[in-house]
Amino acid sequence: MSYHYLAKHRVEFFETDLAGIVHFANFYRFMEQAEHEFFRSMGLKIHATLPDGTVFGWPRVSATCSFKSPAYYEDEVEIRITILRLTRRSLTMTYEFQRDGVVLALGEMKTAFCVFSADGKLASSEMPDDYFEKLTRDSIA
Repeated sequence: MSYHYLAKHRVEFFETDLAGIVHFANFYRFMEQAEHEFFRSMGLKIHATLPDGTVFGWPRVSATCSFKSPAYYEDEVEIRITILRLTRRSLTMTYEFQRDGVVLALGEMKTAFCVFSADGKLASSEMPDDYFEKLTRDSIA
């Protein structure tokens, strides 16, 4: 499967446990960091205000990660993002973590496009056309 975006992350000491191995929860942080970088590469944002004043975001619907091999302090980890599913209301992407060609972990995250009302409540909505078009263009490998 070809990937659509490649992010890199150098493992910091604070991301590891006492054995110098990346703590599992950090892989979820790495996914989110790579997701934000991917959006920025297209000129898009994860959380912003539309011209009409509507505030939107992409809350997580589900996130999973399975671990294959440990990552260590100072490793440079490649995170390969692939768009798995895209609808007008949701986006599911996979994340393949590698170090020197070795698969470290496989993740998947589903997000929903939502608008925030003045009282802070979320409501699922269709994403703006420019978001859908840029993500559609990127989902064709």
